[in-house]
Amino acid sequence: MPILFLLSSLGAVNGVLIGLYLLLKNNNKAANLYLGGLLLALSLRIAKTVYYSFSEQVDFLILQLGLSACAFIGPFYFLYTKSIWRKASKVSTPDLILIGSIALLVITIGVIFPYRSRPEIWNEYIVYGIYTIWSGFCLFGLFNVYSILKSTKFRPTTWSKAQQHLVFITLAILIINITYQLALFGWYTYLWGAIVFSLGIYYLIGNLLVMTKIPSQQTTNFTVPDAAEKLMELNRFMIQEKPFLNQKLKMENLAELSGMNKHTLSKLLNQEYKHGFAHYVKTYRIEEAKHLIQNRPELSLEGIGFEAGFSSKSSFFEAFKTLTGSTPSEYRKTLEPIAL
Repeated sequence: MPILFLLSSLGAVNGVLIGLYLLLKNNNKAANLYLGGLLLALSLRIAKTVYYSFSEQVDFLILQLGLSACAFIGPFYFLYTKSIWRKASKVSTPDLILIGSIALLVITIGVIFPYRSRPEIWNEYIVYGIYTIWSGFCLFGLFNVYSILKSTKFRPTTWSKAQQHLVFITLAILIINITYQLALFGWYTYLWGAIVFSLGIYYLIGNLLVMTKIPSQQTTNFTVPDAAEKLMELNRFMIQEKPFLNQKLKMENLAELSGMNKHTLSKLLNQEYKHGFAHYVKTYRIEEAKHLIQNRPELSLEGIGFEAGFSSKSSFFEAFKTLTGSTPSEYRKTLEPIAL
């Protein structure tokens, strides 16, 4: 029992730390924010399980906090999978409304029916409602996962690193959900869910610690299947989400955001686009700069370069001259009306 307590409690603590790290990292990636929220909600639920299982004196307020956290597990998992499916880089207003509505509902019920004075209401009604929300949003999340993996024909060998993590997190969420649902009816102990969560956290930590840049052993004649279609999807993603506005955008960042691994993206841009990653990103930045020159006359040329994603004036001017054959100032003059 001490080993189970140590394993479960450390998993909850580590889950809180990783969740806070993802929430505070501030890299404008919706998937990381939702994963952070998911880990925090799970960690609070697991902490409640550990406390209830090993403590002789149970404070009902802690039980209420742990059960309330359950209401967020399903929604955060759904939003996490949706953000990967839609390749969303920022949190949308409907997503905020969803989380805010659940928070308002949880707080209102908690105030009107506190667990300390109305445990029978929680045990007979509220708990079942919370578990229904958890399970329902998990089903919605599974649909998103199906949509993400459908293009890979569900072959694990074709999954990117992000897709592998998504599948692992999905399996962990399902096992935890099923375990808690069964435990709710007295068939299993809640601790099995805590153990699965803890092992999952250690797996994620291990991936962060041991993941290094290992040279690809794939052969040089490797070709990307459906390359033309994949490039069109990547082009649509660049136009809609504009990841190139990030001055520090690297190939591994774009690969993760677009749902590919770094090797596949590199081969795609060299095989289908022919000019490589740096040239590909510069073309979108230059098009953005041309749009700003036409529509934002109040901006200086240097400011336009920064707005378009370039990290310096010199790199902006050099890329503009190389790709358009003229300098930004010369291009601006061509847009000015001719005086009669």
